[in-house]
Amino acid sequence: MTMDVQFYTLAPSPHLVGVLNALSRHPEVDLHVAYEKKWLGERSWGLHPGTAPHTYLGSWDVTGKGQHVSPRLRSMIQEGAPDLAVVNTSYVSPNTYALISLLQRRKVPFIFWAERVSRISSIWVQWLRRPFLQWVLRRASGFVGPTRDTIRFYRSACDYDGPATWVPYHRDLDPFLEVSRPEASSGRLCFLVLGSLTHGKGIDTVLRALAQVERPAEMLVVGDGPRRYALEEMAAACRPRHRVTFRGTIPYEQVPGVMEEADVLLFPSRHDGFGMVTMEAFAAARPVAASKAVMSAREYIRPGENGWLLPVDDVSAWARRMEAILETEDSLPEWGRAARATIQSDYCVEEDVDRLVRFLQKELGAANNPTVAHASQA
Repeated sequence: MTMDVQFYTLAPSPHLVGVLNALSRHPEVDLHVAYEKKWLGERSWGLHPGTAPHTYLGSWDVTGKGQHVSPRLRSMIQEGAPDLAVVNTSYVSPNTYALISLLQRRKVPFIFWAERVSRISSIWVQWLRRPFLQWVLRRASGFVGPTRDTIRFYRSACDYDGPATWVPYHRDLDPFLEVSRPEASSGRLCFLVLGSLTHGKGIDTVLRALAQVERPAEMLVVGDGPRRYALEEMAAACRPRHRVTFRGTIPYEQVPGVMEEADVLLFPSRHDGFGMVTMEAFAAARPVAASKAVMSAREYIRPGENGWLLPVDDVSAWARRMEAILETEDSLPEWGRAARATIQSDYCVEEDVDRLVRFLQKELGAANNPTVAHASQA
């Protein structure tokens, strides 16, 4: 018997589309996706709605800070209540609270799906958001996070003790798997930094670290943003010993080609709720040096084998790691093989979606029979 599942999320994303496509293909799921918006103006990755039947709710952001409102929510719920809903919308959005209230009124159980909230928010924001998240979680039949660390965070920070499982984001990685594996560098080893040039991405940390590195290296910075001028000034302190190039924003489909130009990905974010670029680099057979605030890195990096985990903002630690990579660059092929093997052995969308479907079935059964005891998963 199939489950009728409605999945509510913000906008089409290449990072989630792999999960939604696999879920829509599952023989035990009848999936419909409701996107709050068609486009995210701050993103340049294009439209990726996936193959599942979907609806655009035409929400608008009333403050410009993620407070989305859509008058179509009510009519969508009233057109036909699903067996189960997945709510993957922001806790700061009025849509989320309206949606949950409407689902409860129709007695539709829902699963809350969320990333770890930002580590770099101000203290008052961190204090204020806890009761809002608790309000959502107390009404949810279960919780899904993109990593196991995400579940641990909500259990600790929000006192969540209900059922939970984890499902990482997935996208089509075939173009990255076609990238040639790195050989031992014959010239200057090239570090790649890929992301928006904002405070949260922590690129200033690796530029300051590079200035302390003795062995000559290259750094390719791909992306743009409000911090570009300041970062270019920091890069000047790295020259002439090192070559630092700012490539600017590139089309999303050109990212695999950029991976081929580099040897090691640096991912120094001060916060990243998942971080798909870790998985893209692994698929391209590039090891990753990431901060411990990157959730995908915490889940998939095996230190010393396919990458390294480093403290956030610790310039000296990053400089030592970069120097050590340069000293042992003959290990690039070995690190690259281990990185790609991670994708091929530990990261499978079908397995992750099978786990998700079992979880949804269990929580739907428990919601329909309150006497059934839950066993939390992690």
